[in-house]
Amino acid sequence: MNRGYVYTSEVGPVDSGLDLLAYHERNFRKRTRADWEESIRAGLVRVNGEIAALEHVVRVGDAVTYHRPPWREPDAPTDLVFVFEDEHVLVLEKPAGLQVLAAGPFFERTAFHLVRVSAPDRADASPVHRLGRGTSGLLLFGKTALARASLARQFRERTPTKTYFALVDGCSLPDSCHARHPIGDVEHGPMRLHVARAGGKESLTRVRVLRRDRALDRSLVAAQPITGRPDQIRIHLAALGAPIVGDPLFGVGGVAKSDVPPGTGGYHLHAAGLGFVHPVTRELVKLRSLPGWMRVVRPRS
Repeated sequence: MNRGYVYTSEVGPVDSGLDLLAYHERNFRKRTRADWEESIRAGLVRVNGEIAALEHVVRVGDAVTYHRPPWREPDAPTDLVFVFEDEHVLVLEKPAGLQVLAAGPFFERTAFHLVRVSAPDRADASPVHRLGRGTSGLLLFGKTALARASLARQFRERTPTKTYFALVDGCSLPDSCHARHPIGDVEHGPMRLHVARAGGKESLTRVRVLRRDRALDRSLVAAQPITGRPDQIRIHLAALGAPIVGDPLFGVGGVAKSDVPPGTGGYHLHAAGLGFVHPVTRELVKLRSLPGWMRVVRPRS
């Protein structure tokens, strides 16, 4: 069991005049109306610090809090390996299955929380980019506001270098190619999912085949995302006709092949290379990491 969490929101002009139940139903759709009614009746929702009834009318500027009781989070790996650290930044090897930020059922079993409680000088550390829950590999944190601002600017300007290793189905990819399929979101059950689709945002991934295992009909590829769309590498490799081994969500064409949540599955995608300019020393930092599953791929043929 974790320790629970308090979610806070501020009422804006568009919601002023709604009753408390309607406010939550409009703004927090991952829970049903019945769920919110139960929570409000149980006294778990407060307005400006006071427990409020279902029919309480909210006004602009009201602070609304939901006191979520402690809950049992799903199993997730919690061992972190730090590969680079100084007083300004740290880089860890995130295991597959560990979510980066709190969302859904995960709060304390996240890389964000585990890093912050691991040492006093990491109490303010925050990630400056993200990896999918099923993706393993190098994850960069800024430990100070100055470091985070500098690193965030680098990522906005697309200057850091990121290389991923992926094990994909098939051996038909050319030795090198560019995936340019536009990526946009579509409805996927109760959420929105990013897929390859016409009218989506411009997206670019460089792909290079490192090895081919014709006996298993699989290939090891290196992928470099130039843009930063959600699930971009998974989508682009699937769109190229080479879905990632173990990916339960994205099939050929870069669209959803099942109704599982986006973070589900132990797919073979690893953030293997990371390069960035140190926010204080201005030196170039380059790091490499290899996934354990690479040993199953035979020499290139």
